[in-house]
Amino acid sequence: MTIRAPKDFWSGLMFLAFAAVALLSARGYSLGSAGKMGPGYFPLLLGLVLALIGAILVARSFVIQGERVGRLSVLPLMVVVLGVCLFAFSIETLGLVVALVAVTVVSALASWKDFRLREAALLAAALAAFAVGVFVYGLRLPLPVWPAL
Repeated sequence: MTIRAPKDFWSGLMFLAFAAVALLSARGYSLGSAGKMGPGYFPLLLGLVLALIGAILVARSFVIQGERVGRLSVLPLMVVVLGVCLFAFSIETLGLVVALVAVTVVSALASWKDFRLREAALLAAALAAFAVGVFVYGLRLPLPVWPAL
């Protein structure tokens, strides 16, 4: 068999790898039931969904004609990783809103040729409002919303 859509093939393998990690992490936790979920329920469900998506992509890569995989650009990947690390280290001191704005703007800079400050700012504001609404008010997680003074 010949791989006709390399992007789908490699994407499928990536999804299968993430599924394996989720399934391995879920095996040590109790599942519970759909009504009373245990700590392993979500990772198991997530792993199964990711495995299904990965299997579909890999199977599809043998059937349809698709794009070739382009050159790997390391710098944009490192900028996104930097943004995520910035979020992780700043959420407790700067709060959810400022940390999300920072990670959004830094991650948008990964594509510096297409970077538009106005679009990044609008996206950051929308993500921050959504995150505060869902995590702070909806789920009542004890996250700092604004910087601690």
